[in-house]
Amino acid sequence: MSFSSDEVNFLVYRYLQESGFLHSAYVFGIESHISQSNINGALVPAAALLTILQKGLLYTEVEWSVGEDGEVARPIEGLSLIDAVMPEVKPPKPVVKTEPGKPGAVDSSVSAGGNQNSGAKPEIKIEPGTAAAGAAAGNKTAGSNTGTSTPTDQSTSEVDSSGNAANTDSTYTGNNGAGGNQASAAGTNSTSTPAAGDSTAAGAAQKKSQNSNEAGSSSGGNGGNANATSTDDAASSTSTNGNSSTSSSVEQPSSGVNPAGGTVSTSNPDAASAGGASSAAGAKAPGGAVTIRVGAQGNNVQAGSSTAQSSAPSGTISSSTGGGAGTPAALVPMDIDESIEIPESKARVLRGHESEVFICAWNPSRDLLASGSGDSTARIWDMSDANANSNQLVLRHCIQKGGAEVPSNKDVTSLDWNCNGSLLATGSYDGYARIWKTDGRLASTLGQHKGPIFALKWNKCGNYILSAGVDKTTIIWDASTGQCTQQFAFHSAPALDVDWQTNQAFASCSTDQRIHVCRLGVNEPIKTFKGHTNEVNAIKWCPQGQLLASCSDDMTLKIWSMSRDRCCHDLQAHSKEIYTIKWSPTGPGTNNPNTNLILASASFDSTVRLWDVERGSCIHTLTKHTEPVYSVAFSPDGKHLASGSFDKCVHIWSTQTGQLVHSYKGTGGIFEVCWNSKGTKVGASASDGSVFVLDLRKF
Repeated sequence: MSFSSDEVNFLVYRYLQESGFLHSAYVFGIESHISQSNINGALVPAAALLTILQKGLLYTEVEWSVGEDGEVARPIEGLSLIDAVMPEVKPPKPVVKTEPGKPGAVDSSVSAGGNQNSGAKPEIKIEPGTAAAGAAAGNKTAGSNTGTSTPTDQSTSEVDSSGNAANTDSTYTGNNGAGGNQASAAGTNSTSTPAAGDSTAAGAAQKKSQNSNEAGSSSGGNGGNANATSTDDAASSTSTNGNSSTSSSVEQPSSGVNPAGGTVSTSNPDAASAGGASSAAGAKAPGGAVTIRVGAQGNNVQAGSSTAQSSAPSGTISSSTGGGAGTPAALVPMDIDESIEIPESKARVLRGHESEVFICAWNPSRDLLASGSGDSTARIWDMSDANANSNQLVLRHCIQKGGAEVPSNKDVTSLDWNCNGSLLATGSYDGYARIWKTDGRLASTLGQHKGPIFALKWNKCGNYILSAGVDKTTIIWDASTGQCTQQFAFHSAPALDVDWQTNQAFASCSTDQRIHVCRLGVNEPIKTFKGHTNEVNAIKWCPQGQLLASCSDDMTLKIWSMSRDRCCHDLQAHSKEIYTIKWSPTGPGTNNPNTNLILASASFDSTVRLWDVERGSCIHTLTKHTEPVYSVAFSPDGKHLASGSFDKCVHIWSTQTGQLVHSYKGTGGIFEVCWNSKGTKVGASASDGSVFVLDLRKF
């Protein structure tokens, strides 16, 4: 008999997927290199790990029940898994005594310790207070803790969906991960089984975490698994006609800002310090990852393995031909010059979220910053100069349960403002999308997905919303009515990201390695791109809508055109998974027509790369980060790029020179970075529940 660590890791990976812990499965898969194993997942049946554990438990019961002579001396039934692995629980074997004329006779009246037992069969007992009892009790209670947390009392103004307001001084007790239904990256305490593909993560996950399930398991995580744990099914309250049984409320605390650098106690401290991140993000995710989809790894960028590029300024490696295939040169991160560190006086740290914050986005017309978190809330922060207190609106994502309105306890994985900033759309792991007004009132609830939503986008006109979910579908919603206009079911695995090409056409990507381009009113994809060999994490149309960029866990970045069936460029330079990509707001048809169009990619190899898409080459490699990079964002003029990593740092780079010009280190791993419309402020969201804003004026 023999088995390898790869086989063990694969069975654990499949168990996490089948149980609905998609974020944890994603992170575990990344760290254990599941994709590099030779195991054919299609041949492994569902619940394989549980099956082999059951067989092992039965064997242990038989082993403990049979004496050395092969006779059943003391049958043992109902042996628990914890009892089976604890040596002090194993009963003593009866002494085998051989008497003349009675070979092999068993004297069961004498125990191993020599105490007379009157012939009684040995019993397995775990006395209270023993180590075995403690372990068993710990096992039984793990995951049963409600894990609720109560923020500091503060006077709030609550507004329900009808617009009625009431002042309260009560505290809100919400789920903080443990005993809840989150399995997100970086800091989540959850141990319960998520529903119908529910997890966090980002990841994230951020931004979205959304691993494809192998044959024998459903995209929901527990379908097809006879041993899957029973859970609250988020899809059970989904309405197919657009009407929803869910409801949401909003609270407006007087203030949620703490001075930068101050000591703040949070209900979910950052548990993902360098090299210690577990479960996600993801996302993507994210959508994750997570999106919240996440997969943090504590790998630095081959520090010290090469000195060839150590002379590049500010941690940058410049290249005009770096897009070729092959093993990339080792990248050496360097220390940050103190002269470029953003002072605490230019950073505003916003506290209020009770769990990791996977996503944030600026209002396009006002200095309002929206954030979405694993605490089942989104928040709108007033960051205008006139508001020194950074007042926040709390958008609680609630569902109807037992005739009462209760928090959904599911991650808010995605959010997006419409073109004029009058409405905010959010997507959640509870399977619902919601539309909110800037005063925090709920305008519509969109219910058609049968599981978590990973991505959500408004079109440019603001009349349609596009969403992608774990149910393998994408949906176009009528924003004015909240009704499903058309549902597209072309993917064979969870859809991870979507992006509008025009006001009626869009692209979607999935863990099925495919990219579909669809149009409203057409019942088949108008184009399908194939070429990636692992799940496709993100897609983005260029500002002109002519080229589509995609990034994947296969470590490649591909550029596609509607006029070609194969990719225009296959950019291979990253050494690990590429999590996200962004186009610069430059080139013909933009506000910066005289600046060249470039593409940025962020990878788990801790680097960011800037690409000249026309030539298919890498312009700059940005190497300051020491942990996976989850987000990049261009300034409105395209001259700067912000990047956020799980090393807790936000870096601001010059896109022309590739040099690091500003840097700030927060208190948690960074899931998202974004610029305001004026290009004067950068917002960031982190794994420890913090959100912060960097004011880049007067630098």
